[in-house]
Amino acid sequence: MPTSPRLSLKTLRAFVTTVEEGSITGAAARLNIAPSAIASALDQVEAELGAALMVRTRSRGIATKAEGVEIADRFRAVLEEYDTALDAGRALSQSLTGTLRLGYYAPVAPAFLPAVLGPMMTQNQGLVLELHEHDNDSAQDALLSGRLDVALFAGRDVRRGITRQHLLDLPPYILAPEGHDITRHSCAALAQIAQHPLIQLDRPLARPYVDQMFQAAGLSPNITARANSTEMVRSLVGAGAGLAVLAMRPLTAQSYGGDPVCCVPISDKIAPLRLLAGHATRHPRKLVTAFLERLDLYMRSEKAAALTVT
Repeated sequence: MPTSPRLSLKTLRAFVTTVEEGSITGAAARLNIAPSAIASALDQVEAELGAALMVRTRSRGIATKAEGVEIADRFRAVLEEYDTALDAGRALSQSLTGTLRLGYYAPVAPAFLPAVLGPMMTQNQGLVLELHEHDNDSAQDALLSGRLDVALFAGRDVRRGITRQHLLDLPPYILAPEGHDITRHSCAALAQIAQHPLIQLDRPLARPYVDQMFQAAGLSPNITARANSTEMVRSLVGAGAGLAVLAMRPLTAQSYGGDPVCCVPISDKIAPLRLLAGHATRHPRKLVTAFLERLDLYMRSEKAAALTVT
């Protein structure tokens, strides 16, 4: 039955250092400990092994026997293996592992979220993502019930118990097919938009947002089609079916159908949609904190600035 080791790593290091330095005082200076501690460590090694491994002289310090040199080599290998294991452990603690459960508002997140998550995935092989599409209400329900770690949503109504992080303000803009009359202007008013067929994004947040902006202006838009996906709206616009009012611009000027589309700012004073990140944990996991930090860094970049139309 194996016995517990009686020589500590500190003792092994003292012995190896003494052999390398050739003196107790040299080893003590290098390890920044008292010479008496070095001498005690040498005594422990020789007592444990039952052999005299060094010859100590006042004039020449320490003379290591052949057996002592061999033992020092073996101790050095143990110490190097220990240091390697510690380095590997530190590297592991610095990597991101586990599952990140992320909810997102579909019309906006695909424009930027992969750019944030992609590098995290390649740099941390132990990271697993679970991505779920949500509207604002269902995202906050999932956060508060613990089914999501983080949610990305738009709006201003944030419930108690959710810590929010402001990411970006998204002013509304007009999406038009290339060559449309409205694209000849640097900006356009809601009254101009109301004169054209309108394709409406039929989502829980987007539809009331657009309805309210026209109502506040005393206008009744000519809505000729509704679709619940951003790309269907963009494709209908690209095909010439009408205009659309959206908030976030993807980093492409083409629809799924390959048609070119243009973004035109709205001249009316309209409160922008506010893009937020939220979590409901008082002390979020390292993985959540790292994601939020990278998200914040992205939102300060030039790429994020290109997501808005002003």
